[in-house]
Amino acid sequence: MNKEKYLEEKYIKTKNKVRKITTYKDGENPLRKRHEDIEKFLTENCRVSIFAKAYTEKSSIVKNAQAHMYNDIFLFFDVKNFFPSINHNYLAKQLYRELKKNNSVTLNSCSRLVELCSVGKKGLPLGLVTSPVLSNIYMKEFDNILYGWLKKLDLRNVIYTRYADDIIISYKGDTVRDREIKAIVYRALDRVGLKSNQGKERVFDIRKGGHVRITGVNVTRDDDDYRRLSVGRKRKDELYEQAVRYVTEEKRDQEEALKIKGYEAFVLSVEGEHYEKCFSEGMIAVMETLGYHSLHELIGHITY
Repeated sequence: MNKEKYLEEKYIKTKNKVRKITTYKDGENPLRKRHEDIEKFLTENCRVSIFAKAYTEKSSIVKNAQAHMYNDIFLFFDVKNFFPSINHNYLAKQLYRELKKNNSVTLNSCSRLVELCSVGKKGLPLGLVTSPVLSNIYMKEFDNILYGWLKKLDLRNVIYTRYADDIIISYKGDTVRDREIKAIVYRALDRVGLKSNQGKERVFDIRKGGHVRITGVNVTRDDDDYRRLSVGRKRKDELYEQAVRYVTEEKRDQEEALKIKGYEAFVLSVEGEHYEKCFSEGMIAVMETLGYHSLHELIGHITY
């Protein structure tokens, strides 16, 4: 199959850099259908590690943060150029290892599958439906080995999770053992041909700062060591402003309405129905003027 015939490249500017995205061309696209079938097959037949919190049905950024919320010291790592750096030979071997128990596959057939889901001799393209599940298969052995090495350090309540290319390690205690942990992470990454983006590494003690941000969710701690999850005041203010503006301007835009409702669903998943407690009297008065007792009620009446 001539893959180039059915794919196109786009460049998307994010906050820090420009990302190259490989997408499927519009219209009848047999490559996309083939990739969707492969993604379904791999999801049904391959078990990702328990440490992988992205691209899995039963996980989320909220559950990723929850796993760490009662620890004290946090270390954050970012895998440098994660998707573009994935080695095809190693991926094919890991794929064969996962599938050979219950399926009639060969290492050669796994290599051909990796080639079908790739562009070039290295890496997985951002934007293809198969890339997320293949990336988790690639990192399964890494996840298990890294956790095993961390356990040998005898850290109290050590927790390790990986959200795509974000590695989070936390534990209880007063001693920051970042040198030992960094050495272990570097060695485990080297085993799979990857490196840490050292400029993005962070070490944080929640007892000194009061909160720590994990994959977009804040873990906060009060003076009594009570912990809770929060999206942060800024995000809730943004949700309020977007919703009130939508209602007052009497908009009927489906995309924006769904965006607001989805935004609130995320806030609710993190903080629950009491997320509005931080709103000022003035903000509450505006909602009452519009005929609503709460922002949740207002958003529930948004139509398009």
